[in-house]
Amino acid sequence: MAEYGWVLYKTKDFLNSNTWFQDAVTNDKNWKDAYNGLGWTYAKLMVLDSSIANYQTGLGKKQDAWNPTDIHSEILAGLTFAYHAQGKDKKTVEFGRTFLDSTVKPLTSGWIFSHDSLLNYLDVRITLAASYFALGKFDSTILQMTVILDSLNSSELPITDTTLIGRIEMAKQIMTLQDYLLSK
Repeated sequence: MAEYGWVLYKTKDFLNSNTWFQDAVTNDKNWKDAYNGLGWTYAKLMVLDSSIANYQTGLGKKQDAWNPTDIHSEILAGLTFAYHAQGKDKKTVEFGRTFLDSTVKPLTSGWIFSHDSLLNYLDVRITLAASYFALGKFDSTILQMTVILDSLNSSELPITDTTLIGRIEMAKQIMTLQDYLLSK
């Protein structure tokens, strides 16, 4: 049922996808990927409290041994995005950092969401940069921006000026990169 839920998710039929994930959870309360699917579909439907609740439940479940997808990382990324959508920057940073810590693997490419190849680790990093900025943690913002620009092989440098004028430019750079990543 969860697999068909993901098929519907990929066609952007989030309401029916959500129903399939609910049925999967009803049939197996320990199915981690079904909670993952509920989290992502509720987020797409902008029912963020339900999204977060299902992600949190999914975090406590064991990874299915036969499933090669890193569901735990998908849940952490989902929590990062959901908390950011709620404007909860401290929680965004908490789960974004946990996500980054869980996906650091030498000599491997960055994380990509298994159900939407346009969503990847750079999206998590730009979300982190925006939340760090909102919290006034400009050094951490600059660090995230540096990693993003380096990963994109950009000749652009991160804004490091933390004066009022510099922060305005930093905010513009974050928004520009958010738009760029959304378009890729």
